Amino acid sequence: MKLRRKVFLAVVLLFLLASGGLLLLMAISPSASEAVHWRTRLISLKAKGKLPDVSWTDTLRALGPTSLRPSGGNLTAAIAVALNHNPFVSVRNPRDSEADVAAGSKTFRSDCAPCHGATGGGGIAPKLTAGGFRQGGSDLALFQTISRGVPGSAMAGSKLPEDSIWQVIAFMRSTILRPGSEGDSGGSISLGESLAITPVTFDRLVGASQEPGNWLTYSGDYYSHRHSRLQEINSRNVEKLHVKWVFQMATVERKVQASPLVLDGVMYVTEPPNNVLALDAETGRSLWSYQRQIPDGLSLCCGRVNRGVTILGSRVFLGTVDAHLVALDAKTGRVEWDVEVADRTAGYSITAAPLAVKDLIVVGVAGGETGVRGLLDAYSASTGKRVWRFYTVPGPGEPGHETWAGNSWKTGGAPTWLTGSYDPRLNLVYWGVGNPGPPFEGAGRAGDNLYSNCAVALDADSGKMKWHFQFTPHDEHDWDSVQIPVLLDTEFRGRQRQLMIWANRNAFYYVLDRQSGEFLLGREFATQSWAEGIDSKGRPIVKPNTSPTPEGTLVRPEGGGATNWWSPSYSPSTGLFYVPVREDSAAIYFKGPVELIPGQMFTGSGAQELPVETGRGAVRALDPKTGEIRWEARLPSDPGTTEMGGLLSTAGNLVFGGNSEQFFALDATTGKMLWKLGGKIVASPVTYLSKGRQQVSIAIGRSIFTLGLD
Repeated sequence: MKLRRKVFLAVVLLFLLASGGLLLLMAISPSASEAVHWRTRLISLKAKGKLPDVSWTDTLRALGPTSLRPSGGNLTAAIAVALNHNPFVSVRNPRDSEADVAAGSKTFRSDCAPCHGATGGGGIAPKLTAGGFRQGGSDLALFQTISRGVPGSAMAGSKLPEDSIWQVIAFMRSTILRPGSEGDSGGSISLGESLAITPVTFDRLVGASQEPGNWLTYSGDYYSHRHSRLQEINSRNVEKLHVKWVFQMATVERKVQASPLVLDGVMYVTEPPNNVLALDAETGRSLWSYQRQIPDGLSLCCGRVNRGVTILGSRVFLGTVDAHLVALDAKTGRVEWDVEVADRTAGYSITAAPLAVKDLIVVGVAGGETGVRGLLDAYSASTGKRVWRFYTVPGPGEPGHETWAGNSWKTGGAPTWLTGSYDPRLNLVYWGVGNPGPPFEGAGRAGDNLYSNCAVALDADSGKMKWHFQFTPHDEHDWDSVQIPVLLDTEFRGRQRQLMIWANRNAFYYVLDRQSGEFLLGREFATQSWAEGIDSKGRPIVKPNTSPTPEGTLVRPEGGGATNWWSPSYSPSTGLFYVPVREDSAAIYFKGPVELIPGQMFTGSGAQELPVETGRGAVRALDPKTGEIRWEARLPSDPGTTEMGGLLSTAGNLVFGGNSEQFFALDATTGKMLWKLGGKIVASPVTYLSKGRQQVSIAIGRSIFTLGLD
């Protein structure tokens, strides 16, 4: 208070001195009268405390002889206040276009979110959503706070250019500070109300790994590393991890395999069979929901499941078990378009999260057990119009058609029932292809059966195939190659390479050149009994007497494979590739008569899993360049069970995962079990920031559990 009084007296003294000079000027020039008037007005308002957004420094600067020629910024604001005779005049942000808001969003995420949270909800710094800023809440006051900092606090002055600061303020006005954004209660958005989210551009998806506060794609980024740079939760404090909130789904389905997406404080997750939920990522409160009516009589091999959605622009995209692709407004859940991808009555379905690439939504199909002809489609995100289609079973005249005997190509299966990856530099979409049909009866489909059990690389714009690699030719054991392609740029055998690494269901680990499809390495990573090894071209050397027979043939691994659809993870921090593994599993494979009845199972008998007592689940860390097992974490599980979940690695030196018994965290360097929580896991975890604090979410049973440190 004493300091304020001294400042006030000093200002008054300066004002009197200035007034004396100005009175003299008034006698000479009538225009000087106006100068005295607005200066007097400015001093009076500031002295009465009515100009909290104008600092004393700016007030004194405004009294100078050059202030009548405002040059923008703070002086312009101070003068505008006085000349308009309005202490509450608004200073217009000069950078508030849509382009400026988008630029401000990017700057906010990189420079502000680490302290204030991805949506301004607070963290190590105060929340921005509650209003009542001590330094003033106008655009000018925010500009001053950001540019100068707050004395006595950790808020230092920003070194950003002036235009960038105005863009950040424009973004805050459009999203964080708008009516209906999150407040002290943890969120004021009601069911069905439009959410304040920033559109997800293609550029954001390309840089998703640089935005660890959100989780924008099924696998975390286009390279499918399923790795986060967040490290607040780490190997030193993970034992303190506890449940923050639980959202109980209304579903009656047995499996919740969904992996959530998180955007600007909103979590999007699928509830089986085909509902979409928007939840407050801080509290789990329901914001909106989309309920889909599913027709009866669907032919589904493995339950009415759905693994997630994708986001592009302001739309959420869902594939459905009745083989439709649906676009929803991400802010309200309103249906924008709904298109049929394939005929559900023929056995087609969709269970995977689509992949957003440029302005396209790429989606695959399930149905490899029902006699379908597999495919991969791309649709316009804005209209739902199909842009291209790639058949995974080539028809007459197409390359690879000769690998199918007779008309077996018509019912060849080869589904695309998991999510792929994308390389923006090569503009190639990579997708795994499933088993040929019928799965256990190969006599009627003699040949390699391309492109079943393949990795395919397609031009993103046209869907034209650039290359393929087949892991298991003429598969008769249902070893789908739908595992997620993991892309890696690194030195390999003395040369910098663009690699694709792949732990396959057939128990072999592969390294391919993702630009050309060249085979570089193949190595067993789990116990198998069907092949002598892999030749120099990558083709398996199949042992005799391993095909299914009417009497039954014992083969390792069992039909679920050494690994399955469960997401692996690659950590740039440790340089290790983490894989969920089923070890020592075996099955007796039978063959029998097969008859095609549209929409019904078309398998040719099947496999009877052998409950070997040594069968167990594990997480294995592989050297991605050699396939060498660096460590193994054995997991408690019932012998013979194939229920597991995907993995997530973090810069906190952790690997999160789960199986039929528990959700756990491992030391990423050693594999040591550091923390666990009981529960049945058949999904993949994600991590994100909420109010500046790291959280981890996972589907356990029929609920979404979110955990944190406080």
